[in-house]
Amino acid sequence: MTLAAPLTYHRWIALALARAIQADDDQPQGREAHALLGRTSECLGKEHVPWLRALCQALARMTKPQWDRFTTHTLADHLESMHEFFGWAHVRGDGDPDDESEEDPDGEPFPTPRVRRLLLRPARMTARPYALEALELPVWHTLPDLANGLGIDLDMLEVLAGRAHHYRDAVATPLRPHVRATHHYRSLLVPKRREGMRLIEAPMPALKAVQRRLLDVLLARVPVHEAAHGFVTGRNVASHAAAHTGQHWVLRLDLQDFFPSIGRARIAALFRTLGYAEGVADRLTTLCTVRTPVNVRERLRDAGAIDFHGAKRLASPHLPQGAPTSPHLANLCTFSLDLRLEGLAYRFGAHYSRYADDLVFSGSRDTRLAPTALHAWVRTIVEEEGFRLRRDKTRLMRAGGRQTVTGVVVNLKPNLSRPDYDRLRAELHRLSHQAAVDGALRSPLLGRLAWAQQFVAASRAAKLRRLFGAIRFVP
Repeated sequence: MTLAAPLTYHRWIALALARAIQADDDQPQGREAHALLGRTSECLGKEHVPWLRALCQALARMTKPQWDRFTTHTLADHLESMHEFFGWAHVRGDGDPDDESEEDPDGEPFPTPRVRRLLLRPARMTARPYALEALELPVWHTLPDLANGLGIDLDMLEVLAGRAHHYRDAVATPLRPHVRATHHYRSLLVPKRREGMRLIEAPMPALKAVQRRLLDVLLARVPVHEAAHGFVTGRNVASHAAAHTGQHWVLRLDLQDFFPSIGRARIAALFRTLGYAEGVADRLTTLCTVRTPVNVRERLRDAGAIDFHGAKRLASPHLPQGAPTSPHLANLCTFSLDLRLEGLAYRFGAHYSRYADDLVFSGSRDTRLAPTALHAWVRTIVEEEGFRLRRDKTRLMRAGGRQTVTGVVVNLKPNLSRPDYDRLRAELHRLSHQAAVDGALRSPLLGRLAWAQQFVAASRAAKLRRLFGAIRFVP
């Protein structure tokens, strides 16, 4: 079960017991059978002690790591999986909570459990998995802790990530009024280099500042898989391309709708894995996701940029391409994908790396699996992880032809292709002969120059620098 599990009668009793069990479980001897029995009988009443005793004895045998990782909802899931929990009632197909046919050892029927008292405790973080225990992450037990850690007050947190952001697109009516959440993103439709349009969802300044803070104090401290080279400190396109230099074959694949495919449930599960309570994880997830407005989705469909399934993904909360938190969150949410694909490549003697949505495999003549067979394995794993491959972007490149990875030729060594070098040199030459050039072009050109210098010979790099130095920029 999940947070969205239906609230049946059994579920309600399990949740009430879970809260009672966790009320003082961090106190000395708070997880002993007698202490658990005292709290659970206070919740349901003394008449339920006979079957509660067996339940509490079973819970008391759990280890500390098991206790530490339980949230209220996961503990309720565990209770519903224990046969001791159903000592008060038979599980009938009709789910009738008023059935009192179960009898105690003395032959008298147990009364139907009623929640007499809810025992609550303040929200607190849970233990992280063993591999993440050493991470120095911010301690945010409650929403005030979260707001303080992000440098905002509770009112601003409600504006940016309140419950209103869960509402679907709808038109308010007198019979069904609702609060429409303020939209904190600007939607930009940018033409792609070849065809189609790219959706950029850029956060407004207030939300963007909070997202940058969240990235710095939390997300950047969580490591991503070694195969991920995009948006990772110390790794870049050059390191991504270098991993596939001098190989007999290179297989390049592309994930379809990469950011929209990472939905709210996957991101919330990540924050809960990092130990944050469900309320805090919910707000963190809302801060990092967006629903694309209906008018933007219709514009993209009219342009042929998305299909029905793409529009459906955009209508649900997803990672926005354009938010500071999205690249690192995408790398964290694809850790399982990277782990499985890297293991697949290792098993057959191949190499694997990923740059954002770009998956690349390469191998020698001695690779123990043909690239065409490898493609079938990769497609299966990608679909099991909740993504899809773009068929029109799959390309197998042999050593006899030009092999490119993210625009870099990798046949013998990472190298800039001749057409790309000629285009940059021609543009620099044209600008160097103009009397005055807009200063706004300086930074983009400098970035392209720095990029090109990584992959060209020293003499060509020097020629490009001379041309750039001859350009007369004006403010």
